[in-house]
Amino acid sequence: MIINHERVLRFVAVAEQLSFTKAAETLRIDQPWLSRQIMQLEEQLGFPLIDRTSSRIALTQKGSEFLIAARELARASEVVREKAETMHRLASSVLRIGTSYAASPVEWRKRLLGQFLEIKPNVELDYSVYKRSDEVVGLVISGEIDFGIVLGPTIDRNIKSCTLKVPEVKIAIPSEDPLAERTSLALADLKGRYVAVGMTDRTVPGYARSYSWIDEVGAIPVFVPEGRRFIFEVAEKERLCVLCYLAADQPPLSFVERKILPPVPHFEIQFVRGDRAMSSTCERLWRLANEFGEVQHAAVA
Repeated sequence: MIINHERVLRFVAVAEQLSFTKAAETLRIDQPWLSRQIMQLEEQLGFPLIDRTSSRIALTQKGSEFLIAARELARASEVVREKAETMHRLASSVLRIGTSYAASPVEWRKRLLGQFLEIKPNVELDYSVYKRSDEVVGLVISGEIDFGIVLGPTIDRNIKSCTLKVPEVKIAIPSEDPLAERTSLALADLKGRYVAVGMTDRTVPGYARSYSWIDEVGAIPVFVPEGRRFIFEVAEKERLCVLCYLAADQPPLSFVERKILPPVPHFEIQFVRGDRAMSSTCERLWRLANEFGEVQHAAVA
């Protein structure tokens, strides 16, 4: 007996939801057509799978028995689908790269990708910007994107990372603040002062790693839920101090930037990938990123 596998998979959807309407919505197909598909499967098998005599559908005894085997087919089908998608991605000439807003407006990132396109001119780069670095890392781990450029350091056993750049860290303070008269500041000098942070609260991944010093020195974090993109706008209005660590950080004219005496908060711009097999094209970009990072470190040293 040759059984139509698609009909079996549709039967599983109906059996698990006990609703033709819900199953049709899940499968994104027409409900009457789905009902006919199940009836055709029953005709092919020679026995009913679903009891339609009451207002609510139910599986017949043979339907319940058949569902056990049908679920095995559904699981196998999902494995095949995932494998096919992975193989397609590995063979694809499109590389998906995501970056957090904090790591996106940097000139050397353009140089890195520009060098890569000179080596691989036929590769298409699908580049997207996201609000937070932890969001980008999650997409890299899930395989939805191939690479991420994030603000770190980021430590996760599911990813590999290389440091592209270690930015210089300064503090921007309102010009009317007495600290503005100094040429350099220690973090402890910010005790009692309000510091803008482009996060929603202390529970956001990365806060403890990058901003625990705020609590340690007795400063007061002011969270900007809209993210770093709007941090200077909020800081100017509310007269808040802001940590600056990116070339794109441009404090308002009524602020001054001051160097920070050691210990200085540590930030890195990292290039991250999943800890899994990748295509030769992806591996080439990964090697180039590592080489690029080494050159940047040497230039600073």
